[in-house]
Amino acid sequence: MKRFRFILLVAAFGLLALIAHAAEKNPPPVNLVFYTPAEDASGAIRALINRFNAENQKIQVEHRTLSWSSDDCRNFYVSAFSARDNSFDVFSADIIWVSEFASAGWIEPLDSFFSVEERKFFLPGPIEGCTYQNQIWAVPWFTDSGVLFYRSDLLDQPPRTWAELVAVAQEKIAAGEVEYGYVFPGNQYEGLVCHGLELIWSNGGRILDGERVAINTPQATSALKILVKMLDLGLAPADVLWYQEEDARLFYQDGRALFLRNWPYAWALMNKEGSRIRGKFKMAPLPKGPQGTVGSGCLGGWNLMINRQSRYKEAAWQFIKYLTSFEAQKFHAMVGGRLPTRISVYQDEEVQNVNPYYPELLPHFLASKPRPVSPYYPALSEIMQVNFHRALSGLISAEEAIANIEREMKKLYPN
Repeated sequence: MKRFRFILLVAAFGLLALIAHAAEKNPPPVNLVFYTPAEDASGAIRALINRFNAENQKIQVEHRTLSWSSDDCRNFYVSAFSARDNSFDVFSADIIWVSEFASAGWIEPLDSFFSVEERKFFLPGPIEGCTYQNQIWAVPWFTDSGVLFYRSDLLDQPPRTWAELVAVAQEKIAAGEVEYGYVFPGNQYEGLVCHGLELIWSNGGRILDGERVAINTPQATSALKILVKMLDLGLAPADVLWYQEEDARLFYQDGRALFLRNWPYAWALMNKEGSRIRGKFKMAPLPKGPQGTVGSGCLGGWNLMINRQSRYKEAAWQFIKYLTSFEAQKFHAMVGGRLPTRISVYQDEEVQNVNPYYPELLPHFLASKPRPVSPYYPALSEIMQVNFHRALSGLISAEEAIANIEREMKKLYPN
């Protein structure tokens, strides 16, 4: 009996050893959680994640989405990081969050993963935006710049100035060719700040001059009046005060307006089957103001970061490498309409066939300006959001809005 028990014990240990060996040879996959804002209708992100999961046995990714609003996304991340949340690993982040998240110690520095040589394959502007205190904290996923969409079936050329845009819009509305002249994201959120800055820059204004607040100028006031005028004249629908990007895109796609301010991603979506303006619109740089010399888009874009609390940083990096590879960015450019950050994607013939505006507008994208680079940027943005929106709503004048912004900003920059 003892011998029999001994044999059973040896067999049990042998079986456990075999199981352990098999587990060592075929460990369970690492399960990553990846957060992004709500995905657009193209489904490009989901398709790329599905492809990654199908091709990888060692890493599997669960995709979770947040709000379309960048403000809502930031609030979610800040709350999670403050609680040292390790329930997610990789996330996409607005270009304006790098310095804030890095200085707070919330994200993993990527210098050991993302070599200087590899960074040379990316556009220099987005790489600069991912760099803080001489360290790289994110990988540029896609870049962005505000642009003007215009109905090419109704116009031969886009307007070069905001005054020309207003005049043409009034003419086409009077002729009954369109219902509205201009639609834009006018909700009280980050998108309104981007467009407000574009108007100010296009009119020769600025926000900060080093550490000095420089917004309260005739250029900034008259720039804000351009948007106020759009609403006062009925050129823009009153509902734009609640519109974000997708609201504005869907309104324009329905064929009801002559001009749209949005990001280039809208090109592919508005050219899909079922769109009432498919093949009837083009994209152009934003117009210039009466006191400006050139229109300027606001530099946008989203980067990929690793949560410092993640337990799977190496796997997270492998996933980021995949999403920012040439093939993945090419797919995203052709299907999702996103502007790639790898220079070589712009030179790809298939990509240009789908996005024919790439060669023409690339200089405009490269010349776009970033929002104020400041550790106080969230506060600066909130100040502008509130006052821009109150001016558009008719609650205060443009002069009052700009003066309020100056006063509140000087609490952060007293010089």
